[in-house]
Amino acid sequence: MDARTTATERFIAAFSSTASPPGEAAADGLNLADACERRVFPPEFPEGLKPRLRLFLSVDLVGSTPYKQMRQMWRPEIVSFYRNFDYILQTQYREFSGGLEDGLPAPEFWKSNGDELLYVCELHSLSHAHALMHVWLATLNEYRGSRDEASKHLDVKSTAWMGLFPAPNAEIFFRRGASQAEIKDPILSQAEIREEWYANPANPAITREFVGPSIDTGFRLTSWASPDRMIVSVDLAFLLTGAYTRKVGPLRLHLSGKDKLKGVIDNQPYPTLWIPVGRSRIDPEDRRLGEVSTDRATIRSYCEAIIEQNYKTITPLYLAGAHHEDFDWVPPYVLTDILRQWEEERRYREEVTGVVLIDD
Repeated sequence: MDARTTATERFIAAFSSTASPPGEAAADGLNLADACERRVFPPEFPEGLKPRLRLFLSVDLVGSTPYKQMRQMWRPEIVSFYRNFDYILQTQYREFSGGLEDGLPAPEFWKSNGDELLYVCELHSLSHAHALMHVWLATLNEYRGSRDEASKHLDVKSTAWMGLFPAPNAEIFFRRGASQAEIKDPILSQAEIREEWYANPANPAITREFVGPSIDTGFRLTSWASPDRMIVSVDLAFLLTGAYTRKVGPLRLHLSGKDKLKGVIDNQPYPTLWIPVGRSRIDPEDRRLGEVSTDRATIRSYCEAIIEQNYKTITPLYLAGAHHEDFDWVPPYVLTDILRQWEEERRYREEVTGVVLIDD
């Protein structure tokens, strides 16, 4: 039995004894955060391959393209969106946090996509997820209320979704200004940059991209958003119905039927889940047809059924600091995928460099 096999067997034995099925607490009383640190992940396991659940937030200007095409003086209104929205978001988060030293991260700018701003934040707990959503909604409301007369007709729409990394989604890292000649091997270089980033996320020389089924779903969902309705993914809605932060109370989740999202969950109908923005009301046509539900238990059960039917493509929920039996374990098939990535990376490194990594 070689060193690599020993590491694999130790990993499998550890998570098999601690990963309980949904709704069942771990037999030894440990949550997965404890298990990851004490029993599952060996010391040499890469930090960048440990499971993390991230919240993605999108805000997009409505009508910006024809506005820029029809006006010569379009710059002030468009630039103010980029400048003011980010300022309001960071201010709202600081005010909401109230100086608490809980170490919970704020949403950070990911990238822009046309006149769409995208933010991301690693989720640490259920209360963290709720706080971020309330901060985001407050930001949307304040931004809409702060527009001057010249930009009143440029509204915003928003979408929120989640993704679990490094499986089933993935991070890709890039070194800014690096030439191709500096990259001796793309696989080893990617692993090296990944760990360099996790050692110092503030490193300005490295940038990252997110890819995977959850990211694709999120971008598809943005087409359903409107200024009055913030669209949320089914897994995020399920998470938000699990509990809420007492400081702010539950979010006003709505379920209004379902429709197809091209390429998502095998083109099966996807639930339309949303949160009202501002003082928006239920559409009269929706009310007439009786298609809107605001009951948390109904929405939760509906979302759970969709997730169970599509568990390989919809994000499995994992929060390292949740201390909640529904969210503090990683499904074994996800851990197996992560382990496979690690083993392939180790094996490739040995083949290329000739250096065999020996476990302690």
